[in-house]
Amino acid sequence: MPIPVPGALSRLLAVRSLLDHPLTQRHSLDAALIHRLAGTPRCGDLTVRQVAEPPVLAEMGEAAAVGLPVSEDIGWRLGHSLGHALEQGVRLWLCEVPRQAPERIARILGEDLIHVVSLDRPDERGEPAPTVVVAVSPLHLVLALARRSEETREYLRVVLEGLDTLRCPRRAIVALRAAGVPVLERPPALRLILNPRFIAYVVIFVYSSLRALPVAFVPGFHGHWWVLWIIDIVTAVPYTWGLVEMVAGSRIRWRLTGLVTALVTFVIPYVYFWSQGEGYPRIVVVVIVAIILGSMLLETVRWLRDRTIVRGLKAPPSPGGA
Repeated sequence: MPIPVPGALSRLLAVRSLLDHPLTQRHSLDAALIHRLAGTPRCGDLTVRQVAEPPVLAEMGEAAAVGLPVSEDIGWRLGHSLGHALEQGVRLWLCEVPRQAPERIARILGEDLIHVVSLDRPDERGEPAPTVVVAVSPLHLVLALARRSEETREYLRVVLEGLDTLRCPRRAIVALRAAGVPVLERPPALRLILNPRFIAYVVIFVYSSLRALPVAFVPGFHGHWWVLWIIDIVTAVPYTWGLVEMVAGSRIRWRLTGLVTALVTFVIPYVYFWSQGEGYPRIVVVVIVAIILGSMLLETVRWLRDRTIVRGLKAPPSPGGA
C-alpha cells in the first residue's frame, strides 16, 4: 500500500526530476522502461537536465527514408542532437510524435532503438490518443551505429567530427574511436579531475587521513601518535569508499556495504586509542550515531523520491496539459 506524501513534500522530493519535463504533464509514462533506457537504477536518479526533446525525432516520423544516412538536413540535425547529448551528459531523448510515427522512426534508427514509453490511455471520447511519447538512448544509438555498417560509421565520422569527449561516456568514446571518428580527445587525468565522484573521494580522503590526529593530543593518551596516524592512513581508503558508496551507490546492497565499511573503518583508529589511554572522545559515539541515522534518513528520502516520481509519471495527464 503506497504511503501518502503531502503535496508540498512531494514537490520538494521531485525537484529537478523528470516530473519537471513538460511531457510528463501531457502523457502518462512507463517509469520502469524510462529508467532502464536511461541506464539509471531508479527514476529518482534521472534528473531533468539529463533528458532532452530533440525535434529531429518528430521530423523522422514524417520522413519516408529507410536507414541512415537520411536526407542531408535531417542527418545533420540528428548528428547535432547526438553530439550535444554526448557532450552534455544527456541520457535520454523523449519526443511526442503522431501515433503512426514510431514505426517510421524505427525504419531509420533501428527497431531496437526506438521505444514507446507513453501508457496507452484513451481520451475523453474513449479513442486512442493521437500522439505517443517515444524514447531513445543517445548512448545506445551511438553504439549501434558504430557497429552496424561501414555506411553508418562514415555517417558518425562526418557528423561527430571534433566531438569534445570531456563528459562523454567511456563506452561511447571507445566505440567512436573504433569507428575512426576524429573526436577531441581529453586527457584521462582531466576527465577524472572534473568528475564529481572523484572530487568527493579526494575531499573525504584528505579529511579521513587526518581525522584521528587531534585525538593523539588528548590527555591520557599514552600511545604513539605516528602509529595512530598510520592506522588512519591505511583505513582512509576504505573509509572514503564506504562514505561515497553509502551516499551515491547505485544499489541498496552497495549502499549498505558502504555504511558498514564506513562505520568499521571509522572506529578502527579509536580502538588503538582506547587500548593506549584512558577515556575516549565522546565525539566518536556522536559521529557513529550520526552516520547510522544519516544513512537511514538518506535511504528513506531516496525511496520516497523514487515512489513520488513513479506515481507522478504514471498519473493521468493534467486537464490542461493534453
